Amino acid sequence: MHSTMSKSTQEAIARLVARSFEAKLRNDGRPYMIGHFITNHCMCKCASCLWKHNDWPEVPLEEVKRFYTQAKAEGFLATAFTGGEPFLRQDFGEIVRFVKEEAQMNILTFTTGFFLEKRMHEVLPWLDMLIVSIDSADPARHDEIRGVKGLFDKAVIGAMEARRAYPHLSMQFNTCVQKGIEDEIDGLLDLAKRVGIRISFDVITEFRNGEDDHFTENDCGLAMPELQAVCRDLLARKAAGAPIVNSERYFQYFVDGRRGYTCHHPKLIMSVDGRGNIEDCLNLDQPIANFRDTPLSEILALPRFKQLRCDAEKCCTCSSPTMVDLSHLWENPAIAFQPGGIHVN
Repeated sequence: MHSTMSKSTQEAIARLVARSFEAKLRNDGRPYMIGHFITNHCMCKCASCLWKHNDWPEVPLEEVKRFYTQAKAEGFLATAFTGGEPFLRQDFGEIVRFVKEEAQMNILTFTTGFFLEKRMHEVLPWLDMLIVSIDSADPARHDEIRGVKGLFDKAVIGAMEARRAYPHLSMQFNTCVQKGIEDEIDGLLDLAKRVGIRISFDVITEFRNGEDDHFTENDCGLAMPELQAVCRDLLARKAAGAPIVNSERYFQYFVDGRRGYTCHHPKLIMSVDGRGNIEDCLNLDQPIANFRDTPLSEILALPRFKQLRCDAEKCCTCSSPTMVDLSHLWENPAIAFQPGGIHVN
């Protein structure tokens, strides 16, 4: 079982936690991480997805580079590339190399794993963490959920090859907690142990906010009693030593009936969609600005950008660990080092 956190990952976490303390004390509403849908294109057909837009044009490479040059100047320390499927961008290797070497940021990337074995050497040398989506340890079931035949084999083989080729890269599987997850947990934990990486469980978000009553929705979530039972099970397995990344607080939130949390996510992360829009997560139909035509320094000074940091505190619709755990981290950065906290290796 690979469980030793790399030196670079330790340094990255220490730097981000230190900035979290600093940002909390400064309380100026300036995030220091980027959540970047580098493309919203994807070949999968997941029923739970709220982010796929194959018709959206991608931002050209040179404009992406310009944005990250500005982000470095504004003090951003890290970015998380997601999609869609980031590897669908043929220039993804050049993007991550630029962000690491020129913008000097730590990089996390989410992937379906479909292109991982073929293109890992273009991308992985510049990453700090790689997260591969796996929703079932049964190949046929995983491929059915994702809507792509052969995806399971490509993802697992790619993850195993990446583990061998880049042993110091922090890696994990990620599983969506949705209908049918109850029968998948044993196999998923066994798979994670077999490959030698940890696994996170991500309770799906069932809608995203739009203009007035406009929501992007899915119906793949578990009813509360079933969700409580699953999270109670995962909490017990984590306590027993299963290679689960999530914090105890995360599972306990759902065990307790999802009573709500104070969202601090926008204080830590600026969300950017595949067209270059800076998202207002409370109204995705009205982006705050677009980095293609507005300098980042001006975006950060916009009243609406700053107001989102306050308005988001009244929302708790998201279920992802990114929102829930990071909101707890904002309130108490020390939990990153406490027992039962978040494991990232």
